[in-house]
Amino acid sequence: MNGQQKVTTVLAVVLGTVLATVMLNATDMSPEMTLAGGNRAAATETPFDASKGVAPTDFYTPPNPLPDQPPGSVLRAEPIKDAPEGAAAWRVLYMSSNNAGDPVAISALYVEPTTPPTTGSRFPLIGFAHGTTGVGRECGMSQAPFVDETPGNEYWRTLIGPMVGAGFAVVATDYEGMGAPGTATYLLRKQSYDVLDSLRAALELRPQRLDSLNLGVLGHSEGGYVALTTADMAADYAPELSIQGSVSQAPGGLPPIPAAINALLGSTGGDGPTPRSGYITDLTTSWNETYPDISTPEIWYTAEGKTAIPEAAKLCQGAQLAFLDQPFHYYFNNKVPIAMAEIPAIEQPLTQQSDIPILLQQGDEDTSVVPQLTRAMAIQGCALGDKIEYQAFPNDVHRSVQYTGRAYFLDWFSQRFSGAADTDYCRGW
Repeated sequence: MNGQQKVTTVLAVVLGTVLATVMLNATDMSPEMTLAGGNRAAATETPFDASKGVAPTDFYTPPNPLPDQPPGSVLRAEPIKDAPEGAAAWRVLYMSSNNAGDPVAISALYVEPTTPPTTGSRFPLIGFAHGTTGVGRECGMSQAPFVDETPGNEYWRTLIGPMVGAGFAVVATDYEGMGAPGTATYLLRKQSYDVLDSLRAALELRPQRLDSLNLGVLGHSEGGYVALTTADMAADYAPELSIQGSVSQAPGGLPPIPAAINALLGSTGGDGPTPRSGYITDLTTSWNETYPDISTPEIWYTAEGKTAIPEAAKLCQGAQLAFLDQPFHYYFNNKVPIAMAEIPAIEQPLTQQSDIPILLQQGDEDTSVVPQLTRAMAIQGCALGDKIEYQAFPNDVHRSVQYTGRAYFLDWFSQRFSGAADTDYCRGW
């Protein structure tokens, strides 16, 4: 992309974001269904802080050179022996594509029920995109998903396990650079390749157990963003996959507006450590590695940060926050150049019309993902012609929406897989 194209992209998406915000303020945004929830205690229990990273074994070292095989090809798989009763699990290493479109190996967790399918003879398959657990190799879903306080266990308890219990098979990509080696990826559209190729890999691994005509995608937080981009990119990257719906819970994202980016670097409202240090560690590590011509350590980090942040980027979320024990601006500068807005402009989640129905779930008490931005994403998607259902949870915070939204999205998937009539998407918007 040349300079003029980048400027055009920035202006177009900024305009779209502004228009979406204006529409938000002038439109009846009543969701199809509003539920009370707020399981905040469960969302803050110790097992869910993703602090215990697990060093990758030799399983995660890909062949060198990589074989000449298409994306989604399975390189190897091994059973996970400590799967709980009712579930059978495997680690999978599969072929995918990096941000430049070159081959890369990525790892994933695959789990299926041990009980017979509830309908038909095969299981529907959900591709799961996890939320922020870090960007390091120890922080994926597949290393130790059934061990307390690991990144994989956090999402096994909250989302993957309940989907398996409901009769779905689930494949949860680790993302590039997590588990198997690769470039750090965080809030990048290319993470959709990771999800789409994990679906391909699961279908190759278990062809007699999976219903290839009933596929879905679900993600939370960082993964909520990926669930949106996957719906946006599936027709171009993996048109053969029969994805019947995509669920996005509290999707992360960043408007391509300089003021919004610099707001990330503003005051945190306190003089001590802050969780924001971890999020910005993951974001800047990803941008620095993916867009080195735009984003560099010198732009983002103080002298102390240049030493500390690369070390923190190796850790998983809970340990990362413990390691970054100084105030935010001990590590990060106060502002970045305007040109930095080019990156979120390129990486906006919804850019074209998709035929895949989308369910957006958002807690109104969420302080990690601003509800107004999620609603603006929904409006923009509807303006593109997407089929979006927006669901607000007035009493939920960032993590608790995983619990409160569960019954509804499980039923929503079942309806999509049964061929039920579509929801009245974008109603009243």
